[in-house]
Amino acid sequence: MDNGMPDEQAEQPVRCPSCLENLRFDDKQLFVPDPQTNKLTPWDPASEPNGMRRQDQLNQAFLKCPNESAQRHFLPVPYLLFGRPLTIAFVGQSGTGKTHLLAAMMAEIGRGGLDFLGIRCRSVNTSQHHAFLARAVNELEAGRVLPATGITDFVEFTDALLVTVNGQTRPVAFFDIAGESLQLPGKVTEFLLGVDALIFVVDALRALRLKQLVPARETAGVPQQQAGIADPTFSAVLDRLPRDGDLCDVPTAVVLNKCDVLRFEPPIDHWLREDGRIESSPDPVQAFRESQDVYAFLTHHQAAPWLRPFMECRRCTLHFVSATGMSPAVLSAGNGHTGPAGQPTAFTGGIRPRRVLGPLLSVFQMCGLLDSPRPAPRLREV
Repeated sequence: MDNGMPDEQAEQPVRCPSCLENLRFDDKQLFVPDPQTNKLTPWDPASEPNGMRRQDQLNQAFLKCPNESAQRHFLPVPYLLFGRPLTIAFVGQSGTGKTHLLAAMMAEIGRGGLDFLGIRCRSVNTSQHHAFLARAVNELEAGRVLPATGITDFVEFTDALLVTVNGQTRPVAFFDIAGESLQLPGKVTEFLLGVDALIFVVDALRALRLKQLVPARETAGVPQQQAGIADPTFSAVLDRLPRDGDLCDVPTAVVLNKCDVLRFEPPIDHWLREDGRIESSPDPVQAFRESQDVYAFLTHHQAAPWLRPFMECRRCTLHFVSATGMSPAVLSAGNGHTGPAGQPTAFTGGIRPRRVLGPLLSVFQMCGLLDSPRPAPRLREV
């Protein structure tokens, strides 16, 4: 069948990101959404004689994973046809802002935030991508607080992009998994054995015991007794990852999120004042300096347990980030912007994400999607 894709690409096995099964493109296992019910129904490419329509349908089609021991699941066909995919998982307990961070990243990419680097992004599957835009990105852009990610007993990626750099295209899939799911044993977290990169999200409201954060914690619904208690999902994930000796080889970024509540604290004030526009590849020296500052800040404020990914991963960068640029603590409880439990449901001042693409670009660089202009110094050597 002429599918419009390079035959050698289609013949290469691709690992299923959910169950780790090796699979290949098989035109006898294709499904397309029924336009009436939106349910997946079998599709034979030979049933469409028009080559242009067949190619368009193929781009919207799904391949059934042959792993019969796992829950029935499907992968978008373009995910299989552009070389080895890159999978990125966000790690953190519920409420740390993982979904807000991923939504803010997608919004910045959609606004051309990577254009200066010559990076072009398009969806792996239009319907899946638009569904994520509708339920997360558009809601966040409208100033609404996103609901917590639901617990699942089978992990599938949240969204995926085809990322083109220097003429080479690779699928990049993002996993946004509830913290409670990551702590479950067995097959729920089996996907971690094959994940390519991790973004650990540290919640400033939970990690730091600073007195000035008390009002923000109360408004956000974070119990005071949780402040300073290490995130259990960090340990659950790190304990599951394969090791080479004492260290994990999975490229990792650690994000101190919700930095807007600390925007007057040095050195965070310095980093948040920087123009967030991306005009060049990440400078390893700047990445080193920011990592050094995050490390020192968390250590100084007795939040060293959140640095465990840095201590146990061979390649790791640290970042100051605000996924919204506006803490829910600024909301007025009397203006109809709180939910039944008294927690905020909207950002009345709107949102202004800060530095959200930095961790993603760092991961891209560590995974070889972006060239590094020169080697970065190692924080452990300082």
